[in-house]
Amino acid sequence: MLKNLIYTIICLTSILSFSQTIKSIVEFKKVGDSLVENRLSEFDDSENLIKEVKYGNYDSRLKTFRNKIRTIEYSNGHRVSDYFCEHFVSEDTCVVRSFSTFEFDEKTGIEKQIKYESDSLIRFIRDTKKTKQMKSSKTFSWELSPVEKPDFEKAIVFMDTIFYDQEQRKIKRVSYNNRKQKPLIELYDYSDKKYTYQTIGRFRDTTLTFQYGKLRKLADKKSLNYIFQDPQNYSYEIEYY
Repeated sequence: MLKNLIYTIICLTSILSFSQTIKSIVEFKKVGDSLVENRLSEFDDSENLIKEVKYGNYDSRLKTFRNKIRTIEYSNGHRVSDYFCEHFVSEDTCVVRSFSTFEFDEKTGIEKQIKYESDSLIRFIRDTKKTKQMKSSKTFSWELSPVEKPDFEKAIVFMDTIFYDQEQRKIKRVSYNNRKQKPLIELYDYSDKKYTYQTIGRFRDTTLTFQYGKLRKLADKKSLNYIFQDPQNYSYEIEYY
């Protein structure tokens, strides 16, 4: 059964077409000789992520499975809301843990996100602008102590800039906050089958090498809001429109 499912998934990934529109992705985690459904992601016909379910473990105290669900709404191609809730399966109840509202300025191209706790206290405010080759954001954060009204002088300020190559692959990221002197720099270098990830600015700089397979290439090509995990431990099933 497992071998047949793995073979099906391998065949599926071997005929992926960049021109097809993804409707959903099911992630399976390899546990022993079995594949366990780990995550379900759904997309609209513009390949915007509209719902994601992360399947959790069984809570023996509450006698229920606990899943994490994220739902995103759009208007004219831009996000307007993003809700995260915890689903208690036995009671079919989803408890809101946090949520965001968004406003997009057509003139400046800036998206403003305000993220709230479940009690409506503000966790952070973020302005983001994306072009074809770069995405930059500025975040005022009260993560450790959410506030009712923003006090920008007391906020931690994060500056983040991501650079992309002609194939829409991330090649460099520079992150900075106003409480550290040096920025964190992340560098990506791609070959046909592998890519390296290098960090500069942490206590210990590192360089890691990862496989650059068809699924990761697919996500990069489509600028898909999705992260494919290590293929040695995860498998995927993709449905198209």
